[in-house]
Amino acid sequence: MEMPRFSLVVWTRDTNEVFFRDFMESMVAQTYDNWELYIIDEGRDSRIATIASEFFPEDHRVHYRQLRTNRGKAYAYNIGFHFALLDGVKCDEDAGYIVVADQHDRLSPGTLATLAEYAKTTPDIIYTDHDELVGVDRMSPHFKSELNKELLIRSNYIGEFVAVSHSAARRIGEFQEKLTYAVVYDYLLRGMERDMSFVRVPALVYHHRVLTVENRKEFMQLQEKNKREHMMVAEASLRRRGIAATLEAGSDISYWKVNYDGDDAYAHPRDYLLLRSQGVRPLTRHNVERMYGFLRQKDVAVVGARFIKSGFTLDNCGYLYDAEGGIYPAFYNQKLFRPTYEQLGQIPRDVSMVDAAYCMIDAKAYRKLGGFDPKLSGRDVMLDFCLRAKKAELRIVVDPGVIARNNAKSMDSTQGSRELLLERWGDILANGDPMYNPNMNLGLENFGLGSFDI
Repeated sequence: MEMPRFSLVVWTRDTNEVFFRDFMESMVAQTYDNWELYIIDEGRDSRIATIASEFFPEDHRVHYRQLRTNRGKAYAYNIGFHFALLDGVKCDEDAGYIVVADQHDRLSPGTLATLAEYAKTTPDIIYTDHDELVGVDRMSPHFKSELNKELLIRSNYIGEFVAVSHSAARRIGEFQEKLTYAVVYDYLLRGMERDMSFVRVPALVYHHRVLTVENRKEFMQLQEKNKREHMMVAEASLRRRGIAATLEAGSDISYWKVNYDGDDAYAHPRDYLLLRSQGVRPLTRHNVERMYGFLRQKDVAVVGARFIKSGFTLDNCGYLYDAEGGIYPAFYNQKLFRPTYEQLGQIPRDVSMVDAAYCMIDAKAYRKLGGFDPKLSGRDVMLDFCLRAKKAELRIVVDPGVIARNNAKSMDSTQGSRELLLERWGDILANGDPMYNPNMNLGLENFGLGSFDI
């Protein structure tokens, strides 16, 4: 795809004019020219049209639509998508993308140019890293992984700024107008259910405005409503996929708990292989049932645990790898009872590898993949197996709710094993760990902020 057109859809209501001008300034500053902007305005007596004409006088790329009734964000997005898709056909540019953005947020000057680079592989949905705007200050960078299905059902880690291809927009359908807060989240889940291709842009090219509410009680109520609606949407997605689970709100506002039904694990011992090395001591109860609950999803091949060591510090919560095949324990040496980056050490999520010392493997997947390779040693054995599973479009999950301690010394990989691993997977490893963000530190001190472009 060359020079795709980006149709930005922005819903305006209860608009802060200062922040909206900031958004419009960021559109003026774009280094990429092939875009159009649909402003869908629900505000009454607002100056949105005047401000838009100030920034873009007689610019055919900017379209203003005043809605007669206030029906919410989803309705406005549906109107914007309708016009974008219609104009795409008329202009013979139906291979473009529709982008949803918030009226108070800001784009970097190269945002659309960056999206255009990643659009060359024609993914269905593109999303980016983002940070937060508090006044004029940028803070709290959110560095994301590639599509993480297990994480997405527990939290909208992708965010509200997404680019959707025209073909994907037609396949997913309209935004759900009964929703108020989880409009984009529901759309993303329906895209995931339809096996849409997601691509992550590992760059801070979008800046989300954090608006404060003076009345703290009102603010907490809004947050609670927001979370409850997201949970309702997540539960509906699980139900559509035929996955038995219950949801709990928990204390953290950013995510919720999803408990899969694995109570009948002991009635189906042939469905799984439970690996437990000598010297491993499980510290939590009902681990078999918990892990089996994950395996009941057809695309999950392996479920691993969180390992701790003395001093209530983490040994690993899954593993990361680098381009040379180096394998690193995630969250190594971090305190067990302290928050981890984006709470990822507390939330079940897809990873590239788990600890083979205590894990559960789907029996069918194990046979299909040919088991472990005896020519490999150390951690290379599990990494090779997990890479084969991912190649077969199966997922690897770590569940931090299953906790274990390993008192045995792990065996290092031999030089021959590492060379064989690189020969077999060198091209894949060179792309980096898709479940990790290249802007973050890699090595034993992982999930810390590295060097990145602001």
